[in-house]
Amino acid sequence: MNPLEMKSYCSKISESLEQKKLKQSFEILTALLANFSNWQLKEQLNELEDNYKTMLRYLTDGVQDPQQEKIYLDLLRSVYQVADLAILEVKTSHSWSYAYEMRRTLLYSPPEPLNRLVELINDLTGKTTVNDLPDDGEDKNKNLQSIEKERDAIENKIFCIIWTSGLWTVGEEQIWSEVLRNDINATTLRSLIVSAVTLSLEELFDERKINLLLDACENSNEEIRQRALTGVLLFLRRYDKRLYLYPKIDSRLQYLSEDKRFIDDLRHIILQFILSRETEKITRIIKEEIIPGMMKINPLLNKEIRTDDLFGETGVDEKNPEWQNLIEKSGLSDRLQEFTELQMEGADVMHSSFLHLKNFPFFNEIHHWFSLFVMPLQTESNDEQNGIAKILFDSPLLCNSDKYSFYFSINQMPETYRKMIAGRQAEETAALKEMMQEELPGSEARKINPIARQYIQDWYRFCKLFPRRQNIEDIFTTKPEFYQVPSIAGFISDAGSLTTIGEYYFQRNYFKEAVDVFNILLRKDINNETILQKKGYCLQMMGKLEKALDSYLKADLLNSTNSWTIKKLASCYRALKQPEEALFYYRKAAQLNPGNLSIQLNIGHCCLELKNYAEALKHYFKVEYLTDNKEKAWRSIAWCSFLTGKYEQALDYFRKIIECNPNSIDYLNAGHAQLATGNRREALELYRSALNSDGNSHEKFRDAFAADIPDLQNAGVKIDDIPIILDSLNYGM
Repeated sequence: MNPLEMKSYCSKISESLEQKKLKQSFEILTALLANFSNWQLKEQLNELEDNYKTMLRYLTDGVQDPQQEKIYLDLLRSVYQVADLAILEVKTSHSWSYAYEMRRTLLYSPPEPLNRLVELINDLTGKTTVNDLPDDGEDKNKNLQSIEKERDAIENKIFCIIWTSGLWTVGEEQIWSEVLRNDINATTLRSLIVSAVTLSLEELFDERKINLLLDACENSNEEIRQRALTGVLLFLRRYDKRLYLYPKIDSRLQYLSEDKRFIDDLRHIILQFILSRETEKITRIIKEEIIPGMMKINPLLNKEIRTDDLFGETGVDEKNPEWQNLIEKSGLSDRLQEFTELQMEGADVMHSSFLHLKNFPFFNEIHHWFSLFVMPLQTESNDEQNGIAKILFDSPLLCNSDKYSFYFSINQMPETYRKMIAGRQAEETAALKEMMQEELPGSEARKINPIARQYIQDWYRFCKLFPRRQNIEDIFTTKPEFYQVPSIAGFISDAGSLTTIGEYYFQRNYFKEAVDVFNILLRKDINNETILQKKGYCLQMMGKLEKALDSYLKADLLNSTNSWTIKKLASCYRALKQPEEALFYYRKAAQLNPGNLSIQLNIGHCCLELKNYAEALKHYFKVEYLTDNKEKAWRSIAWCSFLTGKYEQALDYFRKIIECNPNSIDYLNAGHAQLATGNRREALELYRSALNSDGNSHEKFRDAFAADIPDLQNAGVKIDDIPIILDSLNYGM
């Protein structure tokens, strides 16, 4: 069975169970298990179907059973579980992804018992303590290296065992729960356990595993707690539709939600997932804009750096302001500032820098993608290496995965470069820490826990860059959005949370999602003018002009003097080809903004569309008189003059435009004016310029020309002459 067939089976089973079509579910599962020899699952499935048939017979006979609902829900829960195990069986047998290859390996070659693995980890902790005693000998370093290598191997086994495990027994849950609760165990091991459980739950629903995550949400260790909260969010998104079968899970969640910190942390993690949507866009901008832009100004920068800049009277430490001017002139300054702000908000601006640095052997092991960055062995012989590790360990800027990439990369560099980069990284880390400690009122993004941010960025790298990621769920492309999941929506239903989440989508131009959140907020407060305005703007950007208009009109009812709303109403009416209504609102906006020339220009456009040419010209001339940037006014005056038969006046203005910065439409319209005055040769020259400018094609030119034929006819150009003029143009005459 190939992955597509397996996906189809999973989809059909899920759909039938969600719709409570149990007969159909039994048929699909029977067909799925037909080619497998797991008689226990087949027997369990047959028993459940027999129980269901019995229940149906009782119902048909009208037998009243007070336990009927409980029996039905228990039955449904059991069918879900058999379905999960059947899918697990099929996937394991076919080794269709790395997870199931690993599961087969562990089934055929079982590692040490779980208790034994925990004992081995505890023994290693004791050995490390002994080896930490003062000792300057080389043997100590060798012993520590051996212990760390052995510890890593055991952590890998534990991670893979949990990740690929089936339904946990009571004993398994107790073992791992005890490890998490015991502070003696290293944070590195406990955080890996939480990540492995989260990854396992993406493949298989297990009540005992989610119970462990819910316990970990109350752990005193913040690293473990943030990972567990992320795991709970992903679990709820994946299994929301069957949670009604597990009232104990719901009770645990309600209990946790009584703690405000739990709600705040869930909201912050959701915001981080929204920010992760920016990562690919940021990577593309860096690759296609920032780097090429820096390469272009590099030769100029080198020319600006002169000997007297370095050794003149100003001193070696004073930077030449012309260098910054070069960056500003290149247009990169705003982009770099934008990225700095995004980075401070928690956006993943470092992904592009490290995506090609995941080829070290370290990243071949899956557990390393979720490993905390720990201080490597401290050796007196390599203080510099220890210093670099300490800088990375303290850095709030890089996620754990990137810290490892940085560490491995820098250790391959010559000593001179290592010292230089280490120094710069230390300065940036200190500066960033200071900036992150500053309180910025109203900046929700600043409050995002750096642990949660780093962890989600680690997940992002795993989903996008892990070499064996095929057929492993990409949690960043999974739908629906968190706010659309009922079991999650209950925790973020307050106005504060929804406003923050909606604003995140809005500021990043995810208009569809923003509208969804704004609609939820409007159900709570139908008279919220700001939300109505933002909803209207989103709908307008999505091209849903009539719906945008409806939202703007509601906002206008609440505040009929809001200039922004009035201008948006006008622009929507104009885009909907309703110039009379647009004119009403533009004139209303002009009363509130008497000096706004853009409004005056739009009033002129509406008058033009209503064929009130004299009024249109009056507004165009007013704009021309008052503005420094006269080109827009000239274009409008020239075209309006042409439509009113003032051809010489039109030609005067077209000449001004052509002397400045003409486009293909300017040449086309000027050609029309020459044609209307009988100057065919001049008209043909202008048409030819229109055809050759702005990469214009013959088809695009013909379409633009055809749209203007009624205006040419009104100007006295004979309809029969037009094909001749176009042919003359094609012949180059």
